[in-house]
Amino acid sequence: MHGGACLQDGRSKFPYTTQTSGGLSVRRKVMSNALHNPEATSTTIRIYTGTSYFSKLLLKSDILVDKTLFIKEFLERRDEVSLITRPRRWGKSLNMDMLRCFLSIEVDAQGKPLPQEKSLNRKLFTGGEIALDLGDTKLLKPLKISNYPAAIKRQGQYPVISLSFKDVRGSTYQQVEDAVKARIADLYQGYRYLKRYMKDDGPDLLGDSDKQKLQRYFNGEFTKGDTTSSLYFLSKLLKEHFGKPVYILIDEYDTPINHAYVKCKGQLNQDFEDVLRLFRELLGSTLKDNPYVEQSLITGILRIAKADLFSSLNNVCEYTLLDEEYTTCYGFTQEEVNGLFNQVPTATHPKVIRKWYNGYKFGKEILYNPWSIMCCLSRNGKLDHYWMDSGGTQLIDSVLLSDELQQDLQSLVSGQNISSRIKKQISFADIHTHVGLYSLLLFSGYLSPERSWGPEGRKKYELAIPNDEVRQIYEDRLLEWVSRQLKIDPHVCGNFMRLLSAGQVEAFAEKLQKLLAHVSSFHQTGPKNAEVFYNGFMLGLWGILLEDYDVQGDREHGMGRPDVVLIPRVHHGDQAMIIEYKVGQQASELSSLAVQGLAQIADREYSASLKVHSRVKRVLHICIAFCGKKVAVQYEHVTL
Repeated sequence: MHGGACLQDGRSKFPYTTQTSGGLSVRRKVMSNALHNPEATSTTIRIYTGTSYFSKLLLKSDILVDKTLFIKEFLERRDEVSLITRPRRWGKSLNMDMLRCFLSIEVDAQGKPLPQEKSLNRKLFTGGEIALDLGDTKLLKPLKISNYPAAIKRQGQYPVISLSFKDVRGSTYQQVEDAVKARIADLYQGYRYLKRYMKDDGPDLLGDSDKQKLQRYFNGEFTKGDTTSSLYFLSKLLKEHFGKPVYILIDEYDTPINHAYVKCKGQLNQDFEDVLRLFRELLGSTLKDNPYVEQSLITGILRIAKADLFSSLNNVCEYTLLDEEYTTCYGFTQEEVNGLFNQVPTATHPKVIRKWYNGYKFGKEILYNPWSIMCCLSRNGKLDHYWMDSGGTQLIDSVLLSDELQQDLQSLVSGQNISSRIKKQISFADIHTHVGLYSLLLFSGYLSPERSWGPEGRKKYELAIPNDEVRQIYEDRLLEWVSRQLKIDPHVCGNFMRLLSAGQVEAFAEKLQKLLAHVSSFHQTGPKNAEVFYNGFMLGLWGILLEDYDVQGDREHGMGRPDVVLIPRVHHGDQAMIIEYKVGQQASELSSLAVQGLAQIADREYSASLKVHSRVKRVLHICIAFCGKKVAVQYEHVTL
C-alpha cells in the first residue's frame, strides 16, 4: 500500500536530486539528459512514506501500489471476526484505514449522511478531482476495486468503529489502562453528533443511565467497566442512529501486550496479568455475539496463546502469513516492484535491491518488505536497514542473545536453513523454547518459510533468513553475544579484526590470545559447546568485515568447504582470505593442528574458485586452532 520507483535495469538514465519536504514527503526531480537534449523537460515525483492514512497517501504521493482488492476479499469472506497477523511495517494499519475509508458513511456535523456527490471517500476509490490546500487540485484515477460493482455498491454505506492500539504502551498496568482510556475518549470525539441523545429534549433513544454513561465517555472520566464495554456501547448507538450494522476495526491489538511483557522482563507478574485481563474483557465484550456488528477485523503480529484473549469467541477466523488467504494484500510482489522500478529511476540495480529486501515466501508468493522498499526508492535506491531501524525488536533481542540457541542461529548466519515445527498461536512461556522462538521469529518477519512437509497440525518448516537487511540483525546480535563473552566493547572487536584485514596476522594472533583469556568457560561444558562458542566467536568477528569483504561461510570452494572465505569488495584491494579453524583436545597439539589446517587449504585447492574474481590477485591462507583459552595460528601468502 505504498509506492516507489526504479528503472528496469536499475541504472538511472537521468540525473536528479532528492529533497525532504514535510518530513516524510520526498520530492524527487527526474530529468531527461539535458546535456544531450537541450529541449529536455523535468518532472517532480512525490513519494510519501510513513503514513497510516489512506487518503493522505493518495493525495500527497504520486506513487501507489494498489491493494484495494483486499477490500473485495474481506467483504466476500464475510467472517464475523477476522484476525490477520503480519510483521510490523507490512501495511496492516494502512489496509485497515483503507477499509475504513471505503465502508464509512460520511456525515455532516449533525450526523446526517452526505450525498454521494459530496463524498471525498468515494473519489478515493472511483477517481475524480479533489481540492487540496492553497487552491490546488489533484485528479485521482479509479482504483482496482472500482471494477467490481458488488463491492463498490457497499462503499460509504456503513458506520465504522476504527481503533488502533499501536501507541498504547506502559511499564505498569495503570499506565496501559490510562492509555487505553485516552484512545477510547479520542474515539468518541469522532462521533460528537451522538451528544444530541444526551439532551433531555433530544431524540428518545437512551435511558437516563445510558445518557450518563455516554456523558462519561465524552468527558473522558469513565470507569474500567466503561472501558471494557466502550466499543459494544458505541456499536449499539451507531446501529440505532444509522439503522445499519456496524463494522469494527481493531489495529495492532497485541502491541500493548508485547510491550508490557518486555517491560516486565519476561516475568508474568500481576501487572502483566491485569493487562491481559483488560484486553480479554474488552475484546470479549466487543466481539462476542454482538448483534449490532456486521463484521470485525483485528490485526497484530501474532496470536497470543494461553492468554485467553479470544477464549470466549467461537467466531474468529485467523489468517497468518502461512495461509494463502490475503497473501498479496500485504507486502509487494515482484510484479508490483517492477511497476515501481518503471516509474522512478534509481541508481541501484534491481538485483541488488531484491537481494536486500525480498525473499519472504508467504503463501505461494515471494514478497518484498514494503516499508524498506519505499524508503529505499524514496532515497535514490540507497540501501539501508530501514525496517530494522524502525523499532520494535526488544522482544526478539531478548531471545537472540541466549546461549542455548546459538548453534541454530550461527547456522542461519552462515547461510544454512534450519527446520522446526511452527505454532500459529504462541504463548509467552513458549518464547524461550526452540519451537516458540522460531514461530516468533517467523511471524515477526525475521525468518522466511522456504518449504513445509508433514501432516496438518504437525508440519515442519524449513526456515531461512529472507534477505540481506534481516541478516544484518542476526550478525549484529551475534557480535553482541561474542562481545558479552569476551567482556569487551564491540568497537574493540572491530579494531582487532582490522589487523587481519591489514595482513598483520601475527599481531592478530597475539590479540586473539589476549581476548580469549576473558571468555566464559564454554570449553569446560564439553566439546560440543566449545565448538558452538568458537564458531559463534569467529562468525561474529567476520561480520565486522562485511563492508570490505563478501564473507562466505560453509560453501563449496575447490574440493571442499573451508570455514570462511573473504573476497574483497571492489574498493578494497586484491587480496582474499581463506580461513580454516580447528578445535583441539589438548593445548600441546595446537601447533600441529594449525599446520594441518593450513595444508588442508592447499591440498583441497580452496583458492581455485577465487580465480573467477578478476580483481583477486593474492590469497592469505590462515588456520586458527583453539583449545580452551589457548590458540595457535599458521598462515601463508599465495599468489594466484
